[in-house]
Amino acid sequence: MNGEHEETAAQQQHQDGAGDAAAAGPSNANQVSTSFFPPPPQIYKKFTKRNLRYLDALNAHKLGEDEPSWDSLTPEERLGRQTRILESVASSSKQTDGDDDVEMGAADGAAAEASTSSLPDFDLKRTLEPPNIDWIEEDGGYTVFGQLWPIPDVTPTLEQLGIPVLYPLEGTDRKELLLTLLQTLLQTYREITADLLKPAQPYDVWVAAVPDPNLLPEQQQQQLAGNPGFWTQSTEAKDRLKHMQNVVVNMQFLINELRPVQAKETLKLIMQMQLERRKQETQLIRERCASMRARVQQLRTMLAQQPSD
Repeated sequence: MNGEHEETAAQQQHQDGAGDAAAAGPSNANQVSTSFFPPPPQIYKKFTKRNLRYLDALNAHKLGEDEPSWDSLTPEERLGRQTRILESVASSSKQTDGDDDVEMGAADGAAAEASTSSLPDFDLKRTLEPPNIDWIEEDGGYTVFGQLWPIPDVTPTLEQLGIPVLYPLEGTDRKELLLTLLQTLLQTYREITADLLKPAQPYDVWVAAVPDPNLLPEQQQQQLAGNPGFWTQSTEAKDRLKHMQNVVVNMQFLINELRPVQAKETLKLIMQMQLERRKQETQLIRERCASMRARVQQLRTMLAQQPSD
């Protein structure tokens, strides 16, 4: 009993640990998260104040004329240079950030050994610095949640998506095409609705048997008499559903092609509304100015009519 209890507890602990690891996000940069609300990757734990100060120290360090650049070094050489630079900085400096006292220097003995052992064991510049945009342009795209996004952004065609094109590609009004596809969609929907109103039939299609061409006619007749064929389910409903999906995708593709035209017409409408509003404001200002001129003229007339003392 105790052994079973310990085994169950170990399994539960393993599951809890796996759940915590999943909640913290992928630990490897090559892992892909396909969740709709993915957690942050575990690399965010490396963005501590200490590591950021170490990174500033690395960026402030000036390489000698005979020293190769960081990009030309191997991962082991980069880590070795990083450790040497941070050890030299840790032996000569100390920085304090509010309540967080970041010890980057140690006097001697155990303190120095502890400071050296606390240095990061990963490449700070490659881990904490933002990626180079030139690399993304050289690769021709970037990956987000397992999906590749090309640069520049190119909309794939229906042929590239493996979807049949249900309209002519050139020389046709998009509005007429959308109306035609809508009528096709409604007609297919009515056909599916009519099929659903029919009595349920497990086998509604008869498939006749095909005789063996190598046999004699008498033998073929005997074969067909023993096995004339079989009943099977019709795939007509599934085909119609697939056709409806293709029609909807074609309509969405046509609508996306019309979005630049829609944006252009929307911009025209906004500019016309702004022009009308400015005309109304200008007319209102002119009316106010005319009213003020009339009032000023009225006051002048009244002053002129008053007798002087």
